[in-house]
Parts: sequence; structure tokens; C-alpha cells
Amino acid sequence: MKKSLVALAALSVIGAASAQSTVTLYGLVDAYVGSDRVGRVSNTVLNSGGQNGSRWGLRVSEDLGGGLNAIAQIESGFDISNGAGQQGALFGRQAFVGVKSGWGQLTVGRQYGVYDDMKGALSLQANSSFDATGGRGATAAGTVAGNVGAWTGYSPRINNAIKFQSANYSGFTAGVTYGLGEDKTATRSASSSLSIGAMYANGPITVGLVHQNEGFTRTLPGNRKNELENTLFAGAYDFGVVKLGGGYNEARARVAGVTSPKAKEWFLGASVPLGALTLRAQYAQSKVSGLSKDSSIGLEALYDLSKRTTAYVGFNSYELKSVNTDTNRRFGVGIRHRF
Repeated sequence: MKKSLVALAALSVIGAASAQSTVTLYGLVDAYVGSDRVGRVSNTVLNSGGQNGSRWGLRVSEDLGGGLNAIAQIESGFDISNGAGQQGALFGRQAFVGVKSGWGQLTVGRQYGVYDDMKGALSLQANSSFDATGGRGATAAGTVAGNVGAWTGYSPRINNAIKFQSANYSGFTAGVTYGLGEDKTATRSASSSLSIGAMYANGPITVGLVHQNEGFTRTLPGNRKNELENTLFAGAYDFGVVKLGGGYNEARARVAGVTSPKAKEWFLGASVPLGALTLRAQYAQSKVSGLSKDSSIGLEALYDLSKRTTAYVGFNSYELKSVNTDTNRRFGVGIRHRF
């Protein structure tokens, strides 16, 4: 009898501890088959991440009492076409720890900048591989090779970052991400990153303003800055039968202290829900007066096979006159599964 009571008490303690602390394994696997054409060269491809980058991760939360929770998240990205990890990093997508309460959450580690959070929420194509704005992955010297979309670009994630995200106050949210430059040497300056913004999303209305400044390392001595700045104002209205959205972005780079002309960028898009089927279309443009005019159009059809699995078709046509005068294209038929 005594042994039974001891066992019951032990199970009660374990149950209470489990109720106060949770560990969640999650993931997403996404791949598409199609073609990529850059200039006059076209390849048949099997690519990872048509809608979202393939990943797996762990979310941890522990109740500390008084409405305060300890939180942590580690997330590893991978290429489903060959099994390779993301940029050689074990947890290249996210790796952070912090606290969460009624006022919001404060975290430290490798994290998304607020600019990427809000751009993904404001773009009707949600930063997919067919998004007409594109632009993820850029430096002051230019957008990375293989980028799809018209816009200049930015760095979506920030290392050594301190991030604050406010709670939702009747639709209003705000956030800031600051990256500590820990790469300074005797001959190189430290990098820096600041991403800050605010958004209102309530009922059919979504509107946001966000800014990101990235300072890249440079050779010392001297004070010639290498920087990339992006400022986005965008919004959308959901009419029920169709959701319409648009936005305006200004991008400016400084290389070796020389400021480039401002790139004026904008997009217009529409999303139409038809039961399990959703149709999305978006047009984007980036213009530098007297130098270049890049444009892109993205078209997508997504069909929910279940709550976790979505089949999709995507197409993007983009012309980067700042790089070449050819029309480049991407097409894919794919499937995304969440677990």
C-alpha cells in the first residue's frame, strides 16, 4: 500500500512538472519539380522550399510563475533534394533563448530580423520562391546569385541578436532586432544590424512600417562604410472574396563610403480563396532613376489536400535590367507537408 502511494505521488509530481514545461518537435518538408531559366540557360530542377524552406526544430517553454515563461527554439534548415544542411550551420534557421510574458517576449541568439517578419506578413506571396518581390539574401555589393524577384534584397536573419517582440494590443504589434557585431579584428571593423518596425492587423486591415540597416565589415584604418538600408510601408485589405495588397520600399547601399542612388520599389498583389484552393498573383518593380528598372510577376495556385499538406503550382518571370536584358523564369509543381 505504501509503495502504491509513493508511486502515485511520484507520478503526480512528474505530471505537474510536465504541465509546466513543454517540448515540441515540429517540421516542414517542401519540394518542387520544374525549371529555372537564367538568360538563355534553362535547367530542369528538383528544388527544396518552393513555398517554405524545409526544416525541423524544437520549441521549448517552461512556466516560471507570475505569467512569465522561459522559451527557447532551435531550427535546422535542409535541402530535401540532396540532404545538405543550411549553409553549413547545424541550426542555421534559428537558435535563441529568452523569456515571454504578457508584455511580449525578449530573446537572444540567431533570429529573424523584424523586417523579414513583417515583409513576410505583408507580401501576399509570403516570401515564397515565386514571390515577385524576392530580395532575400543581399549585401551592400548586390543581391546574391539566383535571386528571384525584382527588389534589391536584405539579410533575413541576424546573428548575435537581441530581439524584442511586443504583445498584441488590439491589433498593434511592434518589434526590434539588434545584432551585436562580434567580428571585429585588428584590420576589420565590426558588422552591425538594426531591424525595427510596427504593424496593425485587425479584421480585414493589415498595415505596417519597418526599417532595416545592415552594416558590413570593412578594412581598417578608415571610415568608409559598407551599408544596406531598406524601409518598407505596406498594407492589405481582405474583402472576403479577394484580398488586395500593395507596398512601397526604398533601398539604398553604401559601398566603401560611396552612397548609391536610391532604389524605389513597389508591389501590387491579390489573393483569392476558393475553398481549399487559393490563387495568388503579384507584380513588383524596382527602379533606380537613370540606371535600371527591374520587374517581376509571380503567380501561384495552392490546394490544401489536408490541414498539413498543400500541393502547389508556381511561376515567376523576372527581368533584371541592372544585370542583363533577358527575361528569366522559374516554374514549379510541388508539395509541402507540415508535421
